[in-house]
Amino acid sequence: MSKRDYYNVLGVSKTNSEKEIRKAYKKLAMKYHPDKNPGDATAEDKFKEIKEAYETLTDTDKRRQYDQFGHAAFDGSRGGFGDHSQHSNGGFDDFFGGGFRQQGGGFSGGFGGFEDIFSRSNRVQKGQDREFTLTVDFVDAVQGAEKVVELPINGEQKKINVKIPAGIKDGEKIRFSGKGGIGVNGGPAGDLLLVITTRSHAFLKRDGDNLVCTTHVDMITATLGGEAEVHVLDSHFKLKIPTGTQSGRKFKIPGKGVTNRKGITGDLLVSIQVDTPTNLTEQQQDLLQKFRSTL
Repeated sequence: MSKRDYYNVLGVSKTNSEKEIRKAYKKLAMKYHPDKNPGDATAEDKFKEIKEAYETLTDTDKRRQYDQFGHAAFDGSRGGFGDHSQHSNGGFDDFFGGGFRQQGGGFSGGFGGFEDIFSRSNRVQKGQDREFTLTVDFVDAVQGAEKVVELPINGEQKKINVKIPAGIKDGEKIRFSGKGGIGVNGGPAGDLLLVITTRSHAFLKRDGDNLVCTTHVDMITATLGGEAEVHVLDSHFKLKIPTGTQSGRKFKIPGKGVTNRKGITGDLLVSIQVDTPTNLTEQQQDLLQKFRSTL
């Protein structure tokens, strides 16, 4: 079966940059990854095809050869003279980089082009980096944690011990040197990169290095003042509520936010939600009516 054009496989064109190709690959790889399509042979074949196209088009030398010769650049079919010898300068000179040129019935010039082809194929190259997305719980991202993650690396499922640094943000990466693709011609292995995404929390949010939470207080406490219990992760404390506190008012508690990977700690922002009472007894309603008449 003939191979599909690598650019068509990834849904890109020859004018797209390497960054755009990587972005297209990431989207397709997540869609057709075997872990998301267990038992689906078609998806598995599609994933292999996508991976092959990606590894070729993100390698500068391979992409240049592919753009010039197509799939024949890697299947050995351009090893003989074949059609190249039937053209004058166009095919023959292009193929050997102008190393051979006919002058006065003989060949002149060195073997520069011919040698370049084989020196490139024997060159030591670092393996491809492998990038995966790792989704972690909100609390683990804030406080740090250790996880064992199983990932498909070089055709095998491998378990990786991952230490999630406290304060890591969405989009930040954890790098494992030498855990990526196998090097070429004895070159070093590439790196493994885990891109972090964070699950949402039931009542906490993150704004940079600040933590944001909402605390509910009753109407009487908000009106007359008092205290409210605030729970944040593993700690809890009492917050003083001033007289006449309005719903939506925010209180800043310095140094109670997230400590990022550089050691900088943000603040805790507590937003007050004043709850309106419901299901009042007749006596309570009478008291409020009397109170309203005094306003």
